[in-house]
Amino acid sequence: MNKLNPIIKFLIYISFGGLIGFLISLFFFKELNLTDVENINPIQSSYNYAVKKASPAVVNIYSDQILKTNSKQNRQRPKSLFNRSGKIKTSLGSGVILSSDGYILTNQHVVGDNTLRVTTELNDGRKFNAQLVGIDKGTDLAVLKIQDKVNSFPSIEIEDSDKVMIGDIVLAIGNPYGLGQSVSMGIVSATGREFDNPYSNYIQTDASINRGNSGGALIDSEGRLIGINTLIRSSSGGSEGIGLAIPSTIALEIISDLIQYGEVRRGWLGFSIDRQSLIRNGRLVISEVVKDGPAYLGGLQKDDSLSTINSEIATYENLYKTFARSKPGEKVFLTVERNSKLEDITLIAGKAD
Repeated sequence: MNKLNPIIKFLIYISFGGLIGFLISLFFFKELNLTDVENINPIQSSYNYAVKKASPAVVNIYSDQILKTNSKQNRQRPKSLFNRSGKIKTSLGSGVILSSDGYILTNQHVVGDNTLRVTTELNDGRKFNAQLVGIDKGTDLAVLKIQDKVNSFPSIEIEDSDKVMIGDIVLAIGNPYGLGQSVSMGIVSATGREFDNPYSNYIQTDASINRGNSGGALIDSEGRLIGINTLIRSSSGGSEGIGLAIPSTIALEIISDLIQYGEVRRGWLGFSIDRQSLIRNGRLVISEVVKDGPAYLGGLQKDDSLSTINSEIATYENLYKTFARSKPGEKVFLTVERNSKLEDITLIAGKAD
C-alpha cells in the first residue's frame, strides 16, 4: 500500500495542477475582448422566412402601351378601332405593394409614356386592373393604384436604406422574362452609385437582375424593402453581376409627392459645380450662378468653394442629396470659402421646371 502512495501523490499533484491551470485560463479568458466574436453573424442556410414575408407584396405588371408612329406610316395603315396612332405593345415588369389599399411602386419605364391599360397579378394568381397615379422620369419611378375597394392587399415592410452596408445579403424578387415570380440572392456591392442620374443614388448588387425584374423588390435578409430594382450594367443585355436599385428612402419621398400632387415637386437652387475641380481635388467650386435664381439672390458667387452644406462637410454626395431632396421654399444653409475667408449663405429653394 505504501508503494502506491507515490503514484497516488503524483496523480493528485497532476490533477491539482490541471485545476489551477484551468482556473488561470478562465481568468485570462474573461479579460479577452470578445466583442468581435459576438458580432460575427451565424451562417444562415436559408432565407425562406424573408421571401415568405416579402413575396406576397411583389406583383407582376403587364402594361399595354401605344407605340406612336410617324404620320406617313399612319396614312399607309388602315385605322384600328383600338389604336388610331400606332401599335400596342405589352411591357412586362414588377411592382411592390406599399399599402393595404393597393398603392404600388414600380419603374416609370415599366408603365411607359403612353399607357393604355395596366394589369397587376399577385403571387396568388389574382389579377386586378390598376390606375396610373403619377410618374417621375427623373428617378424612373411610378405609382399605381389597384382598382378594387373590397379587398385588402398584402404590403411590404420598408427599411431605411441609409442603414444598408456593403457586404449585406440582399434578395431580388421580380418577374424576369415574364416567367413569374422568382428570387435571386447576392450582396450589396456598393452604395451611392450615380450612373448619369443625379436623382437616384443607386444601391449596387450582384444579385441576378434581368428584364422583367424592373420595379421589383430588393429586400434585406429580414424581408424588408431596401430598394426598387431598376436597371443593370451589361455588355450582353443579360445579368453580369451589376444590378442597380433605387434606395427605399428616396423612393418614399417620391411616392409621397406622386400620391399628393401627381408629380414630384423638386427644389431648384440655380448653380452649377466645376466638374474638373471636383475630379482633380474633390473641391466643390461654383462654376455658374443663374441670374435671379435662388443662389444669385442668396449671394452665392462664381468661384466660391463650398465648405459645408446644411452643417455637414461639403461632399458631392451631400450636394446630391440637397439637390435631389430639397423642396420649393426650403432653406439650404451653405458655408463657402471666398478670398480665403469663410462666409455663411442661406438659399431658399425655388421650384424646378
